[in-house]
Amino acid sequence: MRPINSRFFIPTALIIAVFTVYLRTDCPTIYLGDSGELSAAAFALGIPHGSGYPLYTLLGKLFCMVPLGNIGFRMNLMSNFFALLTLLLVYACILQIAHSRISAFVGACILAFIPAVWSQTIMAEVYTLHTFFVALLVWILLWWDKKREPYVLVLFALATGVSFGNHMQTVMLAPAVFYLILASDRKALLRPRPFLILTAFLLLPLLVYLYLPIRTSAGAAIHWGDPDTLDRFLAHVTGRSHRGGYVLNKAPGEYLIRARETIHFVWLQFGVVLMLALWGWLRLKIRRWQVFILMVILFDFAYTIFLNTISLKITVFTLPTCVVLAILIGVGVSDILERCRRITSVGAGIQNAVRVAFCIMPIPFLFFNFKPHDYSRNYTATEHALNIFRTMGSGSTLFVEADNNAFPVAYSRIVEREREDVNVYDRFNIIFKMPYVGEARETFVGKWKEYRNFLEGHIIERARPASVFYSIFEPASVSLPEGYSLVPYGVLYQVRSGKGPSHIFRVENVFRYYATESFYDKFERDFHSREISSHFFYRYGVFVFMTGNPKLGLRYMRKASRIGYDDTAIHSAIGTFLAREGLFEEAQRELELMSLYYDDISIVHNNWGYFYHRKGEFEKAIRSFRKAIAVKPDRLAYGKGKKP
Repeated sequence: MRPINSRFFIPTALIIAVFTVYLRTDCPTIYLGDSGELSAAAFALGIPHGSGYPLYTLLGKLFCMVPLGNIGFRMNLMSNFFALLTLLLVYACILQIAHSRISAFVGACILAFIPAVWSQTIMAEVYTLHTFFVALLVWILLWWDKKREPYVLVLFALATGVSFGNHMQTVMLAPAVFYLILASDRKALLRPRPFLILTAFLLLPLLVYLYLPIRTSAGAAIHWGDPDTLDRFLAHVTGRSHRGGYVLNKAPGEYLIRARETIHFVWLQFGVVLMLALWGWLRLKIRRWQVFILMVILFDFAYTIFLNTISLKITVFTLPTCVVLAILIGVGVSDILERCRRITSVGAGIQNAVRVAFCIMPIPFLFFNFKPHDYSRNYTATEHALNIFRTMGSGSTLFVEADNNAFPVAYSRIVEREREDVNVYDRFNIIFKMPYVGEARETFVGKWKEYRNFLEGHIIERARPASVFYSIFEPASVSLPEGYSLVPYGVLYQVRSGKGPSHIFRVENVFRYYATESFYDKFERDFHSREISSHFFYRYGVFVFMTGNPKLGLRYMRKASRIGYDDTAIHSAIGTFLAREGLFEEAQRELELMSLYYDDISIVHNNWGYFYHRKGEFEKAIRSFRKAIAVKPDRLAYGKGKKP
């Protein structure tokens, strides 16, 4: 019998095994977060949020043509594909450094099943493509450091430029890259001719960003930021339009908390196996590679801590760190295996046992992370969009706000072409643009929120009665024209005029039309799924309350609170609703949970003010309202309390 060629067998077995697991756990359609937006943008050759991700969108269009499942599932397959390529490159990097296929298998397989990577492979997201480029650039640098051929460095520059076409976070690799090249061969970078050639090959792929103004001018279904002028183009590509809210705007103590959370996040990915990564770093034979990897990690941490303050529960960070740590784990395993081989007192049986022990090391990662990342029954996003559309009649108007509302609606409308009889407007005027009214575009002076209220008011006043709805999590953000009110209606809020019933649930139950399979399923949920599910049960609890069954309604409220345990908006909504209903003990519990998690202290004070007002403790209410106004004096909703 012909012996098995381990050169090809091990990486092939790795890819087949991991792909089988990924395919088993893939979300069957779009997911929440950015998934719906990115899928719709790829399908329509549109422009998603900054930096526009032109490379991802163009590649996504190719995957949209794969004749398997729906468009959302095809985009999930794209995430699978680039995750698998990342694993192959990590395998190749470890092999170049350590010359051990077993070690390469262990490092790549552990990377495959850590939560940060696995969570991005089962939905449409840009991050597996980003990790692919991180691993590719490290592999090319290893190749160049060994060969020192100019054409390899040119290939590296080209790959770097292409990587920028997907994600601008590639720039955080620059300090480590410059150090490694300068420490290895200064002339390769600093001589005029090589420098100009490398610069040209770095900049050439950036022409892919011309896609943004071209598709904007073509009238793409999604043209976020309208980047067809130089100023808007630069604002979109650099993230200037929204980045200011994330960069260096925290107090020193808050950055220390963020740093602790980042370190804890990385520890949760690998656990004690990080000790192998540390050992691998110490056993690297070339000092400049030790410094290179350390700089990759430090600047990746700097990006996570200082340049982006989005919660680690919502967006995955430190993926470049995870890639280089997986490489170090492989190097550490290789060094231990080599030491066992060199010790003459260690027999072949013990050596084989050590190899087997390392080979099964990825199994606990697979076992413990499988259930949290099994999204195979998770239809939450599509059911949420379906429920939104089922709530409205023909010719209705819908205002949407927040990613988990707007992006599933965008996918359903643009890709699935659902409910084209409904007028949809995005409250941030990004995907579904609001129509300008009269001469307001030229004459209005003020902030966007004020202008938005002006536009929404005109749309509401011209619409048929009870045909305007809001899909929002914060009803206090809505400023209606005089004579109109906002009342709960299924998973939406309905605009009512005149002296109609204060609770429309008494006349119609729209919940009986809803798709609810994912909401009652018992799979584990991440933050996005918890947000939608908790608000669903909260709204159903409100309905049950208003039908005269407060005991059952309170049970659903408690369920919503349990599901959205770290969601400040849900605790705020439940607390203020229960305070209005006179259930002060339960309301106080919810507001205490809200206070524990809320970043916006002004809203905390405002809600406590509403609670004390309903309880009749007016002095405490006045003090709380004054504190809220002192923190955010321009917030008009204060003093009114939040409405459910």
